[in-house]
Amino acid sequence: MLNIIEKDVDKAIESVQEYYTTIETNLDSVIEQIQSTLSNPTDDKFIKTSIQNTLKPLAKQYSDKHKDLHGSISKIGKTIDKSFQSDFGNVPITELFDTPEKFKLIYMIICEDLYRQGRMSIADKLIEESKLNDNDLFNLEKNFLEEINMILENLREKNLLPAIDWCIRHRNELNKTNSLLEFYLHKMRFVQLLQSGNFNEAKTYLTNLRQYSIMNGQCEQDVNQLMGALVFAQRDLSKSPYKYLLEPHLWLQLSELFMQQAFQQVGLAQDSPLYVVMKIGFQALPALMSIVNAMQNTQVCHILSKDELPIEIDVGQEHRYHSVFACPILRQQTTDQNPPMKLVCGHVISKDALNKLSIQNKLKCPYCPLEQSPSDARQLFF
Repeated sequence: MLNIIEKDVDKAIESVQEYYTTIETNLDSVIEQIQSTLSNPTDDKFIKTSIQNTLKPLAKQYSDKHKDLHGSISKIGKTIDKSFQSDFGNVPITELFDTPEKFKLIYMIICEDLYRQGRMSIADKLIEESKLNDNDLFNLEKNFLEEINMILENLREKNLLPAIDWCIRHRNELNKTNSLLEFYLHKMRFVQLLQSGNFNEAKTYLTNLRQYSIMNGQCEQDVNQLMGALVFAQRDLSKSPYKYLLEPHLWLQLSELFMQQAFQQVGLAQDSPLYVVMKIGFQALPALMSIVNAMQNTQVCHILSKDELPIEIDVGQEHRYHSVFACPILRQQTTDQNPPMKLVCGHVISKDALNKLSIQNKLKCPYCPLEQSPSDARQLFF
């Protein structure tokens, strides 16, 4: 959805830039023609006619182009209106947030997101105005988030030392997960030394990195590449086969890796709950709105009357947090009210399917088919 809008905006910007670039080029040419006409000893009527003949086609040409330009800009507004509907109809469930306790949960989620972004003062102000207290924020590792944000800020300024210090202090925990975060931080520090011309210190650093590689049995190829970079750096690393070590996006990748590893150490997800909810909401809302519009004039009950989405929304593998069992008979996901049931033969169906297939206290498995009693089925817990 946002990609479509972004494409329209990029297209409009490109058209505007092309429009003004062409105008400037042609205007210079027209000015030269007018100056040339004026410099010739002819009568005023001829000059006037000549200038009019020069300007009229140009004016019409750019008038037509301006109409096309206006159309491409107007298209952006139409795309936005189409993608973001302000009338949500029956989609919201207002009773979900109808008590102070539920609003408190919302404030807690917002505070956690602000802490993750390093906006401590704003979060503290929200805590004060919403009358939250430290007991309400039991799931927020405030001190941890403050330290992580400080380190990330330093990484954005290309200061690696706080992050390296953090890795040294948490080396045992990182080793348990076979993390290479500390190595990649030292690798970037080595590149910094090359850029600054500290080749002797860089050689010492490379020796330590090689020892690290030997001890861990990993990163040997990376170390070999750094050895090659050391040779070329004494001339010009940016013009060498190792110039990829200087690419800016490596810093962003390093920051993301640090944040991922750090949050993993304390059992927190890298993405804040607020971000995940908003992201999935943006994906689900257009489909829900389509259903609402299709059912507005029908005699169908409220589509969100149950605590579940009326349709399946693909939120991507990274946002699937729980095991899901779909009944092979009714082809629907099981719930707490309709749990998966294991039959005597080992096959699994939903409880609703079990009840529908049972006849006079007898059940024939739809797969074996072994005849058995429905009461012998046992509920499965994933």
